[in-house]
Amino acid sequence: MQIDAGLNNVEKNLAKAVEKVTVPKQSRSYNLCVKADALRFAKMYRESIKTYLQAIMMDRSEIKAYFGLAMSYKYLKDYPKAISTLLKLIKINDSNDEYFFELGVCHLSNGEPAKAIEYLIKAILINRENLEAQIQLAIAHELVGEEDLSLMIYNKLIETNPEFLKAYYNKAAMLMGMGDFMEASRTFFQLIKRNPDYYKAYLGIAMSFDKMTKYKDAIRYYKKFLELKQFSEDAVFARNRINELRAEYFSKDNKFTIIE
Repeated sequence: MQIDAGLNNVEKNLAKAVEKVTVPKQSRSYNLCVKADALRFAKMYRESIKTYLQAIMMDRSEIKAYFGLAMSYKYLKDYPKAISTLLKLIKINDSNDEYFFELGVCHLSNGEPAKAIEYLIKAILINRENLEAQIQLAIAHELVGEEDLSLMIYNKLIETNPEFLKAYYNKAAMLMGMGDFMEASRTFFQLIKRNPDYYKAYLGIAMSFDKMTKYKDAIRYYKKFLELKQFSEDAVFARNRINELRAEYFSKDNKFTIIE
């Protein structure tokens, strides 16, 4: 009986404690941000912008509002306004790598890779695990003609994060752009070794062999790509290219099988 009485007393004390706990009311600006976020997630970007601006007017230090506003501008491809908003945001909080990352991405999208490099480096210094920032940094270096730095970044990513498949693909695509089709094909092969279903890699291999005039191998990998992605836009190109190669190099008296 004493044990039961003791438990009842504990429960009563807990109940009293719960009654005293009050959930702080969220500010009006915060509630507006929640509404604006919902509009943004519904892709109602212009409507979300109006609501974010209302939140900022109520509280100039509302970080959530600045970030959401910048993202809405970004999705509308109004990169100058997105950049301006993010610059205001990092004056309030300069310790979040995501803010610097988005600044870099917006500068890239706005055709300013040199400026993007500055902010992407800052994002990486804050968070060295931000792999996407490293990928975008490699792209920015490539766009300013610093392919050697891009390759260095991709190689380091592959070495330290071998399951990060985007690094293989981007590296191989860049090598193709540089005309190094042999090394590009090797990188694509590394990629499909990690993930045999990475269909874009088969197309990359096929195109690399095609450029190296290894037409039988090119046809083989165009067909492998079609096995995985027969209804894609690139499938039309792959079928046409197979037929062109067969007609030009492998037909006998123009008798060859058309790939439908």
